[in-house]
Amino acid sequence: MSALIGCGGVQPQRVLSFSPFLCTHESIFLTSKQTVYDPERPQNQAPYANMRNVIILGGSYSGARAAELFSQTLPITHRVILIDRQSNYLVNACPCGVRNLYLFPRFGVVPNHANKVFIPYTGVMASPGRSSSAPSSKSSSSTTEETESSRSGDSSDEGGPTRAQCVFIRASVTEVGPGFVEIDRDLDEETLGASVSDDDDIISSGREKWRRRRLNWDYLIYALGSTLPAPLLSPARTKVEGVRFLQAQQERIALSKSVLIVGGGALGIQYATDIADLYNNPANAALRPENSVEGKKKITLVHSRSRFLPLYKQEVHDEVTRRLDELGVDVIMGERLALPELEDDVSKQPLTSRRVESKTGVLEYDLLLRCTGQKPNSQLLKKSFPDAINSQGYVEVRPTLQLDSCNTKYADRMYVIGDVANTHAIRAGHIGWNQAGIVVQNIMSAVLCGHREPSLITYEPSPPQIKVTLGLRNSVSELLPSMGASETQVKMHSDGAVDAGWIHTWTRMGVDAQDPTI
Repeated sequence: MSALIGCGGVQPQRVLSFSPFLCTHESIFLTSKQTVYDPERPQNQAPYANMRNVIILGGSYSGARAAELFSQTLPITHRVILIDRQSNYLVNACPCGVRNLYLFPRFGVVPNHANKVFIPYTGVMASPGRSSSAPSSKSSSSTTEETESSRSGDSSDEGGPTRAQCVFIRASVTEVGPGFVEIDRDLDEETLGASVSDDDDIISSGREKWRRRRLNWDYLIYALGSTLPAPLLSPARTKVEGVRFLQAQQERIALSKSVLIVGGGALGIQYATDIADLYNNPANAALRPENSVEGKKKITLVHSRSRFLPLYKQEVHDEVTRRLDELGVDVIMGERLALPELEDDVSKQPLTSRRVESKTGVLEYDLLLRCTGQKPNSQLLKKSFPDAINSQGYVEVRPTLQLDSCNTKYADRMYVIGDVANTHAIRAGHIGWNQAGIVVQNIMSAVLCGHREPSLITYEPSPPQIKVTLGLRNSVSELLPSMGASETQVKMHSDGAVDAGWIHTWTRMGVDAQDPTI
């Protein structure tokens, strides 16, 4: 990546690219000699030992994209730290970042592909397409779970590092405060650095646990997105657990005779059409799991609105309606059902028939898929930055994607991207992906400009775009035909791959796709 950076009227300069490496041996936690960031402290007085941290919270599309770009651009005075509770990158969109060609629900229906959903994080910080030269893609189930590698950066001929250091920490964040974040687990001494045990004052005062869990930041990117709908809400934190979750969902769907899907957004549409195409289309019989019940499944999709995907052109709604009818899915529009409390985990729902009243009569089902209920994950900002959270729970941002809070001492160095940010754009993978590029350019501008006022760029939402699957090989899209175009075009497709092109995704993320079990 390269970007044009300008400082207060100075001619913009192009930022050089740096190759990514991961490290574990530098101390990244607060010590008695390393206080939280003070924006008034001169940047040029920071010694190399007290490296400045750019922390990214959340490793989905927007956060992972920011980490990838920073790993190529940050100078050696800074380090990028990516924190996510998952051990592997979760693919839930297509390779180009356009939302709703979901792999997660596709492989929660179709067997023998679950491993392909989870990509090792080692490749996320690699340059595009560098699958052959990317760092080793090892499982993070080793004793040092928080990192994927222990390399601290490339070296120059003089023996010193020349490339920015990158760290991945597998943990949940428990607090975001002015200048620090706190995680839910300790890191081992090797990761913290040998200086940890030398500070007798902290150890004897009982603050050792606090110190081992708090990381200071000079810049923070909040990319924690929103909660997933029930069928995607997995408790899994490792690839093995995630694969088991998907396999259990496949088996439960296979045993069902009547499926009720509530929510006619892209997720509900994909579940309805994938299940119908797999189980009710004789041409796909060979793809079904061995334990599936005989006969066609009754599939009902209930949508609270009068139109599918109303942000998009009428042709999108028309094609969705046509395919649902072609696949034999019963559709009920403009109704909200009074549903009973049920286990959100699809695989744990009892295999018994249930009934619910609708305006068309009584609906019988033995499996319920709730494809509604996403909520922004903004709770970590409420304590220190309550004025930045709006009434719907989304985080207010400035046009530059900086946190919109009166606490500007820290908000100026905090950025919010992805689904959790109130940018007036649609909430989709490609939106967060593009926002990451804006934020990286703005932070790089601040880093390189020092005391001079950086020239920050603003984010301008693009027209809503989408690609949603309508069965195992069919889809409809509304996309801009080119970079400079202003009018979207609707197209129908019938030549999609059942595996949704997972190899391209892995390669794009810098990971060798020869063994999807890694």
